Amino acid sequence: MNYIFLINPRAGSGKGQQVWEKIRTYLTNTSISYQAVESKQVGQPRDLAEEIANHHPDNSCLVVIGGDGTLHEAMTGLVAANQKHRLPLAYIPAGTGNDFARGYGISTQPLTALQQIITNSHPHPINVGQFTNHQDDSQGIFLNNFGIGFDAAIVEHTVDSKLKAFLNRHRLGTLSYAFKTIKILFTQPAFHVKVTQDGQLFDFPRAFLVVASNHPYIGGGIKIAADQQIGEEKLELAIIEKRHWPTFLWAIIMFASGKLIHSRFAHLFRGKVLSYQSSPQQYGQIDGEVLAKQRFDLSLSCISYPMWQEPINK
Repeated sequence: MNYIFLINPRAGSGKGQQVWEKIRTYLTNTSISYQAVESKQVGQPRDLAEEIANHHPDNSCLVVIGGDGTLHEAMTGLVAANQKHRLPLAYIPAGTGNDFARGYGISTQPLTALQQIITNSHPHPINVGQFTNHQDDSQGIFLNNFGIGFDAAIVEHTVDSKLKAFLNRHRLGTLSYAFKTIKILFTQPAFHVKVTQDGQLFDFPRAFLVVASNHPYIGGGIKIAADQQIGEEKLELAIIEKRHWPTFLWAIIMFASGKLIHSRFAHLFRGKVLSYQSSPQQYGQIDGEVLAKQRFDLSLSCISYPMWQEPINK
């Protein structure tokens, strides 16, 4: 196997560089053949991945070192390449939340994650969410989740905060989300969402949290979709409404404890194709990357993509 590493050294406030140094040392000491390219700016992983997909040697694998955002960009480039024979993807997590690693079953220990790659013998198909926003005809993919409302507002208020950078340096990055959650809980207004599934319309006039998930985890380890499997060609859409404070707070507690699907206060939809519209404007987030406030008119669907990495939980 020919390993091509795509590294984001700035991922996880510099953790990407530290992880790559460990991997590079191991590869050199074991005489494993590899190539490496480094991303130097936002958006570049997508361009690099697409170029690699279009010009890679036979029997190759793209190994991404970075956070969920880097992985999202790389997968976007691989899908955009639209090759008949897809270039397999592998991942060594070096971010803050590392939700994809949890969802797929990848160790957060760099050398263990590498062993999952070099001892793998065949591709493992995973589900990838696709979306079209009919408001502006934008399109894209998501590996973790696509959320609007509560979770997106938390990401928007946290992603560039000095608190997050400080906690990242002390390996406590997920706490930055917790600090912001309390504030957003009381300031995020309800909004209107209409969901369409199998020709049936469902109306939610006081939605607070709307998340489409590709695997169980969100926000650095919260199980929002406990039954969702990344190898299954389906998505799960979860909606929490903000009606009465006692029931609403209980629903949020269930969400934070990973028991949302067992709550009678949550509305769940599962399928290969889902769609919904929201108003007024809300923040959105795709795999932890913030979208500007806007109205959403989304169609969600699924595609399959090969991973070259043996999951821990299999």
